[in-house]
Amino acid sequence: MTLPEDFQTSVIAACANPLPENVVSQHGKRIIRISDDKVVKWGPDVTKEEAKNQELAYELVDSPVVRIPRVYAFFAGHQDWGYIVMEFIEGKVVNPLEDIAAIKKVAVILDYFRTLRYSIPGPLCRGFCRGLLFPETEDLIFDSLDDMEKWFNSRLLEHNPKLSLQGCELVLCHLDIAPRNILWQDDGSLCLVDWESAGYYPRLFEFCSQWIIEDKDGSFNRLLLDSMRPLSDQESTQKEAMLCAWRNIQKYPL
Repeated sequence: MTLPEDFQTSVIAACANPLPENVVSQHGKRIIRISDDKVVKWGPDVTKEEAKNQELAYELVDSPVVRIPRVYAFFAGHQDWGYIVMEFIEGKVVNPLEDIAAIKKVAVILDYFRTLRYSIPGPLCRGFCRGLLFPETEDLIFDSLDDMEKWFNSRLLEHNPKLSLQGCELVLCHLDIAPRNILWQDDGSLCLVDWESAGYYPRLFEFCSQWIIEDKDGSFNRLLLDSMRPLSDQESTQKEAMLCAWRNIQKYPL
């Protein structure tokens, strides 16, 4: 959807000087309510690829299982800051989130995601891989699971265990499951936001994204890991290699 230029101008102005009652979130990327049924997410790191990723997730995922805000439009403003105009969904963030029954609901959704598969790894929009597991300094696109496995192994040092992703299914992973990205609705259902990192990856990656930030969201990460359907034996044995690769990405320009 292409927005009229005057509408884009009004959105930019509303974001630049938002009324306090219209500020939905100032965490990281800003979210401002611009009407009864629309919000805009904006900031220097908000991209067209994120908007497309969320749009595809909205089309792919069954809304009775988990809601995803519908994307109406994306545009770039001054200094190429991105603006995603999307559906406003009423809900509240519970943070810290330590209610085991609620966390089990999140785990059920992640189990549903494992039924959504694809043959090529990477974002839903087939753009660059983004998020915690990938370096911000490289624009990575993989044509196959073998290519991705080789890249991660290139990040491992001689004494590190080697990674094998052979036999791993590529399933929908969110890769940024955190209390701040879950909106709880009055009926107990939930909405997942922030789809920038999402894509088709081995389930191991969803676990790694929680292992890496374990304890940073209180007990949420540990409780979620305990509630998720266990990895296969083959995937479980790759934990140390993946975490070694991630640590090396942080330390060394390999």
